[in-house]
Amino acid sequence: MRIALAFGAMLVLSTSLAHAQQYRMKEEEPRTGTLLKRENTRLSLPPDKTYAELSETDKARLRGMYEHMAPGDEPPFPARGYRSLMRAMSAVQERLQIAGNVDMGVIVGADGRASEIKVYGSSDPQLTTVIANVLVLEKYKPALCGGTPCTQEFPFRMNFKLRH
Repeated sequence: MRIALAFGAMLVLSTSLAHAQQYRMKEEEPRTGTLLKRENTRLSLPPDKTYAELSETDKARLRGMYEHMAPGDEPPFPARGYRSLMRAMSAVQERLQIAGNVDMGVIVGADGRASEIKVYGSSDPQLTTVIANVLVLEKYKPALCGGTPCTQEFPFRMNFKLRH
């Protein structure tokens, strides 16, 4: 089983460490005639795998979402994989019964903890608040910049749909 995850093009922050790299999410071609700044990039990842357990192909695809990320560098990633995060999102959807999109960035510190949530777009203020709280409570594998844990942004985009 694999989970399809949507990511967008977002600015990724670095630490103030002298050797830390600064990575930006790759920009995608905007749609002609729309106000969309970026398109969804869909990745299919095993939900029960941590970053270390992902295949080299999946790791390379994740790194490929960032501009100029060196092969030895790593983006932040949910510490226990996506399964627990998706379960929490499912519980949020079940409780709130709100349809809509969220587009956020989680600033993940070198300690693997979320220090800030950036909201790039959301269709509902209540959904924004609850999802931001879930993302802040999640533990992450920190990014690696030149082999050293560093602060970077973890992109999170999701479309919540109501089931009838």
